[in-house]
Amino acid sequence: MFENKNSINNNKTSVDFDKYPLLNDQNIEKYQALTEQKPEVLTEIINSFFKESSYLISEMEDNINNDHLEKFQKNVHAIKGLFATIGATKLFEISNYMDKNNKQENFEIARRFLPILKSQYYELEEVLKNKFL
Repeated sequence: MFENKNSINNNKTSVDFDKYPLLNDQNIEKYQALTEQKPEVLTEIINSFFKESSYLISEMEDNINNDHLEKFQKNVHAIKGLFATIGATKLFEISNYMDKNNKQENFEIARRFLPILKSQYYELEEVLKNKFL
């Protein structure tokens, strides 16, 4: 079976994350409306998102590579919330899938999905910078 870069087949199910948009613009548009009088606040929100999510991705890599699975699970859960808040739909779905598998102690899914998550994160970073900064 051919798998695209954003799908996985784990012998039980095939998951395709391409059906989700990288960014739900409505979330950012709400932030824009709320910060209309002070656009620098939106810039601050997005830069804060970049800082925290980059840190968590780095921690996730370190923790999974060193088998600190409990810490890894906490990082995945935290980044899932960040993705939901900013409107990064595809990244939320990927991290949610990883989180569910981590809770079942199936960390192999996380090992396989972390590079996909990183790749999609870098795409999101470019979109946010180009559209809103």
